[in-house]
Amino acid sequence: MSTRALLLFCALAYAISWSLQFAAIHAVGNLESMAAAPYLVGAMAVPGFLTLAFAWFSRAAGASILWRPSRRLLPFGVIAFLVPTAIAFATVAAVMLAGWGKPGWFLFSHSGVAISGGPWLLGRGGQAWPLFVANVVLTGGAYAMFNAIFAAGEELGWRGFLQGHFIARFGTTRGVVLLGLLWSFWHLPALLAGYNFPEHPVLGGFILFPAELVAISFFLAWLTLRSGSFWAAAIAHGAGNSIEEGVVANLHLTVPHLYEDLLRLAATVVVGLVFWLLLAVRTRRVSALHRDDDGPVNSRATLQPVWPARERF
Repeated sequence: MSTRALLLFCALAYAISWSLQFAAIHAVGNLESMAAAPYLVGAMAVPGFLTLAFAWFSRAAGASILWRPSRRLLPFGVIAFLVPTAIAFATVAAVMLAGWGKPGWFLFSHSGVAISGGPWLLGRGGQAWPLFVANVVLTGGAYAMFNAIFAAGEELGWRGFLQGHFIARFGTTRGVVLLGLLWSFWHLPALLAGYNFPEHPVLGGFILFPAELVAISFFLAWLTLRSGSFWAAAIAHGAGNSIEEGVVANLHLTVPHLYEDLLRLAATVVVGLVFWLLLAVRTRRVSALHRDDDGPVNSRATLQPVWPARERF
């Protein structure tokens, strides 16, 4: 696709989605309320609808979309919800070790975990560690799949469509960073209205959230390229908006919320660095394979290709 067409896609995504966010802010005010949900869900669907529209008018655009699920979706779908779950519990552990608070839903001991809140599919109460782990995995997977329905609109546009074009033009690292920044600032009206970072909306909107979404974009890029479709990224997105957000949001803090935000960001950055390295290894291998087969090539071209849910990403 041409650069003009990609710019048009981004401009339309921003114009329509920002309009819906501003409408929610004006009409509802409190974006945490259920009254704001239709506006936010509508904004999430915009990138997907634009992708389908571009595919309708352009055969080249349609051919570039990574949307067909394959057998690889199962293993990568499991990884997709396990990583956000690990980020959530790593944040909880860090808060407890630092003495900055305690989890609102869990009381941990050597013998197991007492669960006092949350929509766990295997129930609450005292559970031995094997049962607790099974409970987390089953519940996290179920709600990640459910919330992937709503995240699919975003991920069809970001990972299924734009990602391949950005990587082809800018290379893996710069392409994923650019997409992460585009994705982050697409949320800007809601963020500046206090969504996600009510205590520090400007710091959150311009520093913390961009860093978080750039980092997690490397994980979502890896999932998309390895599985061959955007669906694994949608599952990860759904997990971020359900089990990760639910577990972290129910921490009882004795320090300003910024401390927890920074710990969560640190855990996400570690994940991003791991998957950035995995993407770099994959890029080198694919590039070497193409050199062996066809002589020197541009390596960029080889990469084209209900929980109380709360929209975090």
